[in-house]
Amino acid sequence: MGFEKLFYKFAAKVREGSLGEILAKAWHKLAPPINIWKRIYGLDMCLDLRDGLIWWAMDPNQIRENEGFHRMLAGIKGNVWDVGCNIGVFSLYAASQGNNVVAFDISPKAVALLEKSAERNHLPVKTVTRAFSVSTFRYSAPTDADTRNRPGDATANAAESSITYLEAEKQFGTPRFIKLDIEYGEVAFLRSDEFKHWIKTHGISLLVELHESEYWNLVWPDVPHIVFDESHALFNPYR
Repeated sequence: MGFEKLFYKFAAKVREGSLGEILAKAWHKLAPPINIWKRIYGLDMCLDLRDGLIWWAMDPNQIRENEGFHRMLAGIKGNVWDVGCNIGVFSLYAASQGNNVVAFDISPKAVALLEKSAERNHLPVKTVTRAFSVSTFRYSAPTDADTRNRPGDATANAAESSITYLEAEKQFGTPRFIKLDIEYGEVAFLRSDEFKHWIKTHGISLLVELHESEYWNLVWPDVPHIVFDESHALFNPYR
């Protein structure tokens, strides 16, 4: 077994224990913010060494199987929105399959990494560095590219303004597929009758990340859906 495979096996073992969380916090505090490249889904992905520890330490084959983006997008062609794109692994894969991709994230640093990757792979991904919302709110943006980022300082005086799904539709057209992974912000969408009506009216396939088990109580019973895995629900699949 080569050194690379041994490293990935060791990193996986560390992540499984409580030591992993301690080391991750120490790494994020002490590691230098250096851009590095990694091949994922056959594409060159730009990572920040400090913020992208999980992506960097995972076997690319494991990423493919764990994330399952190829299964999520099976049969999809058209406009794809990646909401909560982070460094854009899903965005880049979707674009490589011939989809028109719009990527949304609250982190300017994460979006910049995605743009570098898109340029390296010659893929036309539109990016929006704003929070995505049901209704407009103001917030402060994070300074890092952590996958767990959430909007901060949500007050009327905060510097940034979110983009609503209806504003996004006016700018980019109606999507065919939305991947919604915004670190607990999904609840507002699942509770919105207006958003549900919009999804149903346009027959949009919506993949939602359900971060807590009780979120399954919010799944719409009157909208066709499948359970993709223990943390994802896919609504209006492939219509």
